[in-house]
Amino acid sequence: MVLPAAAAMASTINVPSDISTIQVALHVAQDGDEIVVAPGTYVSFEDNVVDMLGKAITLRSSDGPHVTFIDGQDASRGIICQGGEGPDTVIEGFTIRNGHAPWYDWNDNGQADYWEYFGGGLWNRGGSSPTVINCRFIDGWAEYGAGICNFDEDSSSNSPSIIDCVFQGNSAGPGVGGAIYSYASSPSLSGCTFTGNSASYGGGMLNVDGSNPELTSCVFTGNHASADGGGVYNDSSMSTMFNCVFTGNTAGDDGGGVFNADPSSSQNIPSFNACDFSGNIAVNEGGAMHNFSVSPVIEDCSFSNNSAGEGGGIHSWNSSIPSVSNSPFCGNTPTHIQGDWSDDGGNEFADNCGACIADLDGSGHVGVDDLLVIIGAWASDDPVADLDGSGHVGVDDLLIVIQSWGECP
Repeated sequence: MVLPAAAAMASTINVPSDISTIQVALHVAQDGDEIVVAPGTYVSFEDNVVDMLGKAITLRSSDGPHVTFIDGQDASRGIICQGGEGPDTVIEGFTIRNGHAPWYDWNDNGQADYWEYFGGGLWNRGGSSPTVINCRFIDGWAEYGAGICNFDEDSSSNSPSIIDCVFQGNSAGPGVGGAIYSYASSPSLSGCTFTGNSASYGGGMLNVDGSNPELTSCVFTGNHASADGGGVYNDSSMSTMFNCVFTGNTAGDDGGGVFNADPSSSQNIPSFNACDFSGNIAVNEGGAMHNFSVSPVIEDCSFSNNSAGEGGGIHSWNSSIPSVSNSPFCGNTPTHIQGDWSDDGGNEFADNCGACIADLDGSGHVGVDDLLVIIGAWASDDPVADLDGSGHVGVDDLLIVIQSWGECP
């Protein structure tokens, strides 16, 4: 009888019709309440536009992120969670834009050191792991995690669930983690898009010191690292990535798409399953992927038209021996794979990705046997037969084979 009574006490607070500002509504709200925010732009002259105050409430917009803005005005952070918020703290349907991380005196020396700026859009600290749904993090700035920072001086696990969110134009320069930075934290992400974010390391995302994020159906496109890891940088972290896309990311040094390293132990093994790497560029090594002292597992992935000084597809060194299986490589320059690797079978290699992308049996000729491969994988997500990269083998893939019929150029 207690539980239904407690549920009945939950209330809905409307902003601004009931209470004028989001922050005042948060002060009034109790665990289990819902704050519904009308379209508009919400600002503050404090360090944070919104402080979730450790409360297990739902903060959502009534009409979605394209009309409801939490705006830091390039002076304030968008949102902070620092009271141990858990998954019952839900933030949904906002554009968090122009968030600028304020100075935080991390080392208590009374001086504003250049690196003491954390989380332009959202800072999760103090063991906070909220649920963030359908939000857009746009044009944020910080030294650590310009979009979202999961990090505190106690090395707490700050591991939010991030669902159907967009990260665009965030800059952690000259810092790390253009869109997301995680230290000893393991966020889960699903259906998220990272576009045009930048940092020195980890243009889209940087994971360090035992961070084990899980990413499903996420897209990294056009992100840039002036040093390493244009899309993602994994340092002593066991990232798990499924059905993710890395396209057009760049690095001024190594790892245009992804940079993996574990110099201390080689025990944190990243894995990539059914991921697509295309058109990524590194100035030096590893156009799509660079591996240093760690041996990731790569299954059912595709590598096409990536380029670097060495190892256009994959570059590995210093005891790194990635295992690769069921993965097609085409058009990577100057080589598909540079360095040691374990061929676990089912891999295919082609010099170009023109008509021969439809040469599924590697015969140099597109014909009946290739058609049978498509039919055999019909309605599946088989990355080898999914020629158009849609995630589904069907009519469009069949048409590519028919249009490519004959000898490969």
